[in-house]
Amino acid sequence: MKKKVLSALLTTALMLSLLTGCGSDAGQEGTSSGDSGSASGSTEQSSQQESSAEVSEENTGTEGNGTEASLRPETLDKITVVLFGEESPRMQELMENEFQQMFIDEINTEVELMYLPWTENGAGGKVDLMIASGQEFDACIVDPKWAASSYSKGYLQDLSGIIDKYLPDWHENVDPTAFDAYRFDGGVYAIPIGNKPTGGVFNTVCVRQDIMDALGIKNISTLEELTEYVKKAKEEYGLYATYELASAEYIIRGTGDRNITPLCKGMTDVWVDQDTNELINFVETPEFEAAVKLYNDWYAQDLIPKDILTNTVTLPFQANMTSIMRGTCGTTLIENEPGLKTVVPEGKTAEYYISPEKPIYKMTYENTAFQVPVTSQKADRVALFVNLLQKNTEMANLFAYGVEGTDYELVDGKVSKISTEELFYEWMIYNVKISSPTTAYTDEFMEIYKDWDNKALPSVSFGFSVDYSNIMTEKAQIDNVWTELATPMLAGLKDYDSNIEELKAELKKAGWDTYIAEIQRQFDEFLANK
Repeated sequence: MKKKVLSALLTTALMLSLLTGCGSDAGQEGTSSGDSGSASGSTEQSSQQESSAEVSEENTGTEGNGTEASLRPETLDKITVVLFGEESPRMQELMENEFQQMFIDEINTEVELMYLPWTENGAGGKVDLMIASGQEFDACIVDPKWAASSYSKGYLQDLSGIIDKYLPDWHENVDPTAFDAYRFDGGVYAIPIGNKPTGGVFNTVCVRQDIMDALGIKNISTLEELTEYVKKAKEEYGLYATYELASAEYIIRGTGDRNITPLCKGMTDVWVDQDTNELINFVETPEFEAAVKLYNDWYAQDLIPKDILTNTVTLPFQANMTSIMRGTCGTTLIENEPGLKTVVPEGKTAEYYISPEKPIYKMTYENTAFQVPVTSQKADRVALFVNLLQKNTEMANLFAYGVEGTDYELVDGKVSKISTEELFYEWMIYNVKISSPTTAYTDEFMEIYKDWDNKALPSVSFGFSVDYSNIMTEKAQIDNVWTELATPMLAGLKDYDSNIEELKAELKKAGWDTYIAEIQRQFDEFLANK
């Protein structure tokens, strides 16, 4: 039964915002026009790090490893932290009062927040321009893809010299493998935050459990069973199968015996064999062929919507337009079900693994961290700040939920929110080891959720990200070919046999050999340094 329904015990789940850092999806591709940042980064980084260390030694008065109390600097200082979105009125009030006093009491540091629009999050945005122009700030959230780009430009400080000394509580409450996504050439260039399960994300298929129950379908573990379900859902309820492409990981999971996954999160063209470490041109695989032919068949049976490539509805599954979508770590009951119930009050959801006997892989630990720009002299203070956010239950609850009795109440050890205004991002702060669950979580669910990753294996590419600096032209050309030729095939609109040779030829003309050779070089270096 455990293999049949992953959500059987997940009668409630974590909020969507707890599962994925919003910043990871908001990041933009691009390069900064500030060349001065790259030049200054490479020449000033080591001296700035030494300066930071000297200030820290002078102010802390620690001996040996010391204690958390002894790490509090003797002199008051200030750091500026960049966040995205808008500061809520309650956040502004807390930053002027309770939050600020806690920062001063604990780390003798005033914290000033600078908010930028979410559209500025990512490589090539305003933060990069700020670093390149020398504008002073001390920390900003970052994801692995953005960090790789910033590192290549010389924008980020190597934090290796501070992470052991100034993160004592962090090391108790966060898995150190979280650093792996931010290691470049032996250095560590960001401090991750949060601790949430990520094993098997997007490898489950989310379905309408109410429809399955009505149709008498007990289980879905193969693509044949999935096809039977979507056919009956279309016949009885008029729902299309999905608006997602055939490259969805839960589809590819069922197309063959190999254990292949995208090389990096969100990557579609290059995959990796988890057993052999081989990089794979996805379009040349039997898995690609099987997936396209499955969608060709679905399209012929009117299971794929005609507007699959032009649809403007953000969440068709929640809008009662489709019968399946990708799942996320068993949390569909919060991610998808509430929205669905606004349209179909009796709607229920569940997640199933296609090929449940296959291994589950953990592609990433966390996609959110704090970068420290080369222009800052206060890396030690930033580390103390991040450590405080992950110090213990009291601190995690304070910064995510606010003041107990004013912003939230504890009911049987769970958070019942009084205020709904955003403070420090809850998805960023949340840590399964220390954060109090909200009243939406059952005890049963929390026991499962805390152990969710126990059976997950780290992906061979865990922590790897591609630096496209040397292959930007090839990537742009390959992306164009992919959009023009591969995407219609993966949507079921173009058949495999008539189009595959043209796709392969056009990818080669676009520079595939140079593109994959550079990625292979980077991946080989990554594996050699693991």
